Amino acid sequence: MTTNADTIGMMTFHASHNNGSMLQALALQHILENHFLHQKTELIDFSNQGQRNMYAPVPKPKNWKQAIKSLIWSTNMSQMKHQYDSYEAFKKRYFHMSSDTYSSIEELKPLAYKYKAFITGSDQVWNIKCIDADDAYYLSFVKDRPKFAYAVSFGANNPFILEGDTKRYENYLEHFDKISVREKNAQKWIKEATGVEVPICLDPTMLLNESEWEQLVDVGDTPVISGDYIFYYCFSITEEVQHFLKSISKKTGMPVYFMEAKEWTLKMCWRNDIRLIRSYGPDVYMNVVKHAKLFVTSSFHGTAFGTIYRKNFWYIRSKHSESSLDDRASSFLTQLGLMSRYRTIAELSALDLFEPVDYTQLPDKLEPLRIHSFEYLQSVVDSLN
Repeated sequence: MTTNADTIGMMTFHASHNNGSMLQALALQHILENHFLHQKTELIDFSNQGQRNMYAPVPKPKNWKQAIKSLIWSTNMSQMKHQYDSYEAFKKRYFHMSSDTYSSIEELKPLAYKYKAFITGSDQVWNIKCIDADDAYYLSFVKDRPKFAYAVSFGANNPFILEGDTKRYENYLEHFDKISVREKNAQKWIKEATGVEVPICLDPTMLLNESEWEQLVDVGDTPVISGDYIFYYCFSITEEVQHFLKSISKKTGMPVYFMEAKEWTLKMCWRNDIRLIRSYGPDVYMNVVKHAKLFVTSSFHGTAFGTIYRKNFWYIRSKHSESSLDDRASSFLTQLGLMSRYRTIAELSALDLFEPVDYTQLPDKLEPLRIHSFEYLQSVVDSLN
């Protein structure tokens, strides 16, 4: 195997057909390779079977419930295929990846000495309960090379108490040269498990401003959707959220758009007059956020790009996000002084949704966090020289 003695191998959710996951991977690779770091990187093209099944146009069913879902999805097969192809095209166009693909730790083991160092993150790569969870993201296949973690997230799942073998993940972390996390809970859980207080760094998407993003990604000059519209962004959509969005649409006269073809088909969103955006990919997502009149989200990266584009946005606080274990959005919005945009549906129903976001303090809040995050990445690169 050819070695890349001057290259850092990256492990993250770059192959996930999820806008935030792909954009954070792109941002981190871009920042390491450009800006002032000039560090050559290569995304290891790893995607385990769980991830491949999740994002397949119509996954092979394993039980009767999945068989029913697959049957429903098959009624909109052209959109499923179009969505899949769009994300694959983005991946091939923008990422610097390994020439080979991998789907298991066994397949990754020969790479242990290929790169001069390895970095994992950002996103929920350390969430042991997500469908595409894998110990590979803890760099368990790497033995005698420097290992780093950047702005990793556990989501709502503390691996140090959820698994019977609690020492397993502590052991993984002991072999890292440097670790930074994205949320306060992650920092707290690592401190409790290992006694080490690791720094909190920004999600990579927030290290670039609007202008830098649009130099990096071809967003297009023309809006994907014409006219004024409301954009709801999340990977899933509940009946309660649908009814809420329908009520906003009636009040404003603006249509509501949703981007996930599988979820739109499965939940039959057309019954609540929610329209499907029939173009896909992170570039389309950025375009739709940029031009939305009102942006509603239940996604961390929805919040991120809402702030990047200085949009009038609201984050729907659900029962899941109210859990003290899931602080992804609240931790981020607290850092930026924007917790007033974090609301339940009941609260939102009583508010003026077109009340503008006060972004006047954002530069002062964001700049120190960016500097701190860049300093962490600089320390990673410096440690290898």
